Amino acid sequence: MIIEVTGVNTWNKGAELMLVAIRDHFARHHPGVHLAVDTRFGSYLDRARYGLLQKVEVRRPGRSKLALAVMPSSFRKSFGLVSGRDVDAVLDASGFAFGDQHPAERAVRFAREVAAMRRAEKVVVLMPQALGPFEHAPTRDAFAHIVEGSNLVFARDAVSLAHARNAVPHPDRVFLAPDFTNLVKPLSEAEQGSTDTVCIVPNQRMIEKAGDASAAASYVPLMASGIAAIEEAGLRPLLLVHGHHDAPLVQHIVEQVGHAVPCVQEADPVEIKRLLGRSRLVIGSRFHALVSALSQGVPCIATSWSHKYEMLFKDYACEEMVLPVPSTVDQIRTCVDQAIGAARPDLVARIKQSAERLVHQVHGMWERVDRELGLINT
Repeated sequence: MIIEVTGVNTWNKGAELMLVAIRDHFARHHPGVHLAVDTRFGSYLDRARYGLLQKVEVRRPGRSKLALAVMPSSFRKSFGLVSGRDVDAVLDASGFAFGDQHPAERAVRFAREVAAMRRAEKVVVLMPQALGPFEHAPTRDAFAHIVEGSNLVFARDAVSLAHARNAVPHPDRVFLAPDFTNLVKPLSEAEQGSTDTVCIVPNQRMIEKAGDASAAASYVPLMASGIAAIEEAGLRPLLLVHGHHDAPLVQHIVEQVGHAVPCVQEADPVEIKRLLGRSRLVIGSRFHALVSALSQGVPCIATSWSHKYEMLFKDYACEEMVLPVPSTVDQIRTCVDQAIGAARPDLVARIKQSAERLVHQVHGMWERVDRELGLINT
């Protein structure tokens, strides 16, 4: 079986970690499954590192399209190339791509692709992701077509589930399941939270998606205040670049702090999760950096530009650790104290208990996906 994975790439480490989680699942449980991605995933070396096939599609008429049409399937596969007709199923792991905060063109284009895949009797699954809202008619209509053409659609939080079900004629086709990267486990429990490092993971979207100019202008000072609170507590701050678009933002934060702060930009998403898991605390705005920490029992302080952050922290029973932008220095210090002071054992216990429940739910999600793919008996 050949399964195409869409919505993943190597420039966003959360998207790449989702690919790792999908690869790990099939390697462990269904080693006969082969995964394919298109050219947007990354370079040839990126694909080779994960053992991925390359999906080749030529949309414009010409010699390239003709060559692909007449190329025998065995010849393509010998070079790790597959065409759309070789693909048996599609797993979309976009994370957050369907809703009013995104251009409608993405949903419209994917709706057409889903319709074509459905006609070809391919299985289509939207892996757990944030969804909605769907107030704009073009986006809502396109998403309704996506749901109607898909075999399974998973929203990863209750707000996304409500948005999705309100946008489609058959709401019972959308199911709830949490983010599935929590099954990637690079550390033993004894190693989790074992250092005095606090990772700060900024996100350029906090500025791009800010509701007003005041919120946008407050974000860099907020991150700088967080670093000051960490240093006052005797911990070591480490700025972590989780997406390449965030590198300039990291520099702005260092300038706001007024002195050098260690920074790291790691290519391997599993190594990033290991680094986050060993941290005493994580302060961040990148969704999958927060999932990586929380799923390993590490307390986090978050800022939010989407409902997905509040819902994530609700899933891990620590909603009080999401800060508004702007926030006062006292608000930041209160959260830092809760994460490292006398209240820490209770906070960690709540997070770990929630993490166990969410892991069980993800196993249930995968069982449902495998059954839909025909990999296990119904």
